[in-house]
Amino acid sequence: MKIIALNIYGYGKITETEIDADQQFIQFFGENEAGKSTMQSFIHSILFGFPTRKEQEPRREPRMHNLYGGKITVEFPDETGPVEIERIKGKVQGDVKVYLADGSVRGEDWLIKKLNFIDKKTYRSIFSFDVLGLQDIHKNMTEDKLQEYLLRAGALGSHEYDEMLSAIDAEMKSIYKKNGTNPELNQEMDEISGLSEKIRVLEQTEERYKTLINEKIKTEDSLNAKQDALFQLDMVRKQKMKEVMYHKDIKEWKTLEDKLNIEPVVFPEQGLERYEKLRHQVQQTDRDIALRTEKLKVLKNEMDGVTLPDKDRLAYLEGIQKREPDIKQKNMEHSRLSASMEALEEEIAQLRRDIGWQQEHHEVDDSNIVKESVQTVLSKLDEVTLEEQFLIREIDQLKSDLKQFDQDIEHLEQEQISDERIRVKKEVMEREFELKEKEKMFRLIEKDYEREKRERNRVKKGQSALIIGISVLALLIGLFYLISTNWLMGGIFTVIGAVTLLLLMLTNQREEDGLKNDYQDEVRELKDAIETIKRNNNVSFDLNDARDLKMDLKTQRTKRISANVRLEELKETLALKETQHDSLNTQLAAIKDDLKVNPDIENKSIVDAIHTIREIKQKRNQINRHRIEMDNINRELQQFKKTVKEDVAAFGIHYDDSTIFYDVKSLVSGMYKDEAHYNRLKDQINLLENEIKVLAERNEDARQETVQLLDYVEAEDEEEYYYYARKYKEYQEHMERFKELSEKLEEEHFDYDARSELSTYLLADLKEEEEGVAEQMETFNSELQQEQKTLAELNSEISTLESDGKLSEVNHKFEMKKTLIQNLSEEYMSLNYIRILIETHIKAIKDERLPVVIEEARSIFEKVTRGRYINVTYDDNGITVRHVNGQLFHPLELSQSTKEMLYISLRLSLIKALKGYYQLPLIIDDAFVHFDKERKKIIIDYLRNEVDDQVLYFTCNLDSTIPSSQTVKLKERVK
Repeated sequence: MKIIALNIYGYGKITETEIDADQQFIQFFGENEAGKSTMQSFIHSILFGFPTRKEQEPRREPRMHNLYGGKITVEFPDETGPVEIERIKGKVQGDVKVYLADGSVRGEDWLIKKLNFIDKKTYRSIFSFDVLGLQDIHKNMTEDKLQEYLLRAGALGSHEYDEMLSAIDAEMKSIYKKNGTNPELNQEMDEISGLSEKIRVLEQTEERYKTLINEKIKTEDSLNAKQDALFQLDMVRKQKMKEVMYHKDIKEWKTLEDKLNIEPVVFPEQGLERYEKLRHQVQQTDRDIALRTEKLKVLKNEMDGVTLPDKDRLAYLEGIQKREPDIKQKNMEHSRLSASMEALEEEIAQLRRDIGWQQEHHEVDDSNIVKESVQTVLSKLDEVTLEEQFLIREIDQLKSDLKQFDQDIEHLEQEQISDERIRVKKEVMEREFELKEKEKMFRLIEKDYEREKRERNRVKKGQSALIIGISVLALLIGLFYLISTNWLMGGIFTVIGAVTLLLLMLTNQREEDGLKNDYQDEVRELKDAIETIKRNNNVSFDLNDARDLKMDLKTQRTKRISANVRLEELKETLALKETQHDSLNTQLAAIKDDLKVNPDIENKSIVDAIHTIREIKQKRNQINRHRIEMDNINRELQQFKKTVKEDVAAFGIHYDDSTIFYDVKSLVSGMYKDEAHYNRLKDQINLLENEIKVLAERNEDARQETVQLLDYVEAEDEEEYYYYARKYKEYQEHMERFKELSEKLEEEHFDYDARSELSTYLLADLKEEEEGVAEQMETFNSELQQEQKTLAELNSEISTLESDGKLSEVNHKFEMKKTLIQNLSEEYMSLNYIRILIETHIKAIKDERLPVVIEEARSIFEKVTRGRYINVTYDDNGITVRHVNGQLFHPLELSQSTKEMLYISLRLSLIKALKGYYQLPLIIDDAFVHFDKERKKIIIDYLRNEVDDQVLYFTCNLDSTIPSSQTVKLKERVK
């Protein structure tokens, strides 16, 4: 992924800011408080969400701005076109929308999946590092801690696994520790040991307790058996009570069964209701027929008094009425055309005034050829004007540049360093180089000389001790001979001893360090010569700076000459453009004269004037067309008036242009009313005749159905029919009651056999059986109460024993402690299992990923150290680095900056190893502030040229070697 642009709506103190980031390497420069940390937090927030309270990180909501959030434009390798990620204030982590190049919109889930489910903490630990991370290497780390820190940077990239293992170890130690006393499991095990001992003491006095327990169990079994028997008797008693309760219903059910055991009565379905309804219907129909016959006579008399209108006269009047819209439309069209002609005349007069015409000039040529020629001339005039303005601006800019060049050249001439000073500077540098080499050689010679001197002194000391021993021995022998009066031998040995001591004194004189003094004198003379040259000449300048000043002066002079030549060329071009401008103005004046327009009209309005002339001609033609249409309408209106005036007189209508159609409409409306009234009366008469016929047929059908009902039950008259109806009703009521009782008894679980059997018993017999069951239950209750009393006595004695020995309480505590220890053990084993899983996972990651990371880190470390270290290896003893001279170094033995280089190499190699999973930009926050100029240049060059992912480098020290196109100065952008 590559960030193309940042658009900050409002985040911290940065508001309404857009930054172009379409570079592989970008330097974000800003002083303290310029917004570098805010910019990094903005990138993290847009990609992974705004900070929450759990993260203990400021949300940076703007205080003086309404909007919170922004947008990042990025490129994904597998997406066509740029993708915009926008996150604004909404829920806790903000509302995010992802706009794809094809116009579709995605959400948070799509973004998380696109980033391969990496979170903010993991991203920071792998793809982002700062000076604090590098300083952690030097915080009093032991060898093991430093090895683990570097391995974590190369294999895991984060502290999460270490933090998890530390938390698990602390939790396990709080639960159990070997030979410990404070952990919870250790304390519980001590307590349960004491409880076990107490239980063993109490169990020795529990024989009586066990006997009582056995008796209690037997009593409880007997008690349960009697309770079951009592329950069964209670069920029997309830059944007898239910039989007594429903005995009356069972008797009634049996009686109804005997009554219904005959042939059922036959009667039509709803026969009584149907008979009465038919009788009422015949009576009502007779009344309706009489009423409709009377009304029919009245309608026929009324129809005889209505006259129908003539069809031809009605058709003629309707024809006149149909022409009403056309005649009115023609009158309106006549008025519209008249008003339109007046408006067009006024518009023509206004258009003439706009272009300065006193009269209409229809002969003027307004064709497209003239229009295009004018547009061509105007286009050329605008082009020439723009070129003149551009040339004037360029000339002014060149004059300003020439003035600046003169100032720069004057300034550079003042700062120039003479050739003589440069020559002396070179001589001083050569002598200083010679001095360094001689001092280096002197240190090497001095080291060898001192070693040889120490060896000679050691030999001399041995020889001196031997000679002194011989001399002392000779003197002692000579003294012995002198004492023995052997003067010759005594004199000889005495002389030998004295001569030996004299020779020793002569040979032990101090050696002169002639070679050493010569080198010191030569070095001192060279230093004095350098100091003398520096005192006599001003050489306090950088030779490269002096060369750069000369080159800058030469460059500025060349630029000034080029600017002068360019200025003359632009002046000549400006003169040509001014001549062309005058020629175009002359052409436009001639066009104005041909068009007969006001010569003072602006040039850009000539095309509009041509359009105006065209519009005048079009409006004049439109007026002529309107006049022809008005003449045609007048002829048609006069012809209509002449034709209709004579015809309507026969109907008694006086012709008037304003009322003719109203009079015709009124006459037609009256004729239609008469016709409609006649037709309505005719329809009502037909309807009544049909109704009378239908009612007569319906009356006959009702009489036939009444006869059929009487024949169904073989009744002679109405009274006999009603008798059969009463018998049928009684039979149906018995059947309904029988069904109701059958359903009720079946719900109470009385089947047919049981009902039939119970119907043979008397109520007194059933009550006697119920009383017998009740007496048996009283007997069982007495026995049950006696056994409950016995059980209470046993429980009392058992409770006394348990309270005296506290065995129950101790057993309860023992079981509780046992359960607690089991739970703690399971928790301890679970934590240990999780710890083993994490350590196995870390080992698998190291075994799989670390060889690849170490191999890549070797190449990176060799490049950033410029070949001083040629290999990085990892084995059971940890990480070691090999110097170019073949020596192996542990990381703790390296210098501070070299350890930081090794850490950076491991981090970069880890990022390369994870490239198949994540392709995200690197964020570096002033991580190289402690590097010297050379090492900083090396690491910056590597990041710019060797790293495939985008690098965002935030710093408060501007690196001038990075091009301005790859530099963003935050102090110029932050509001």
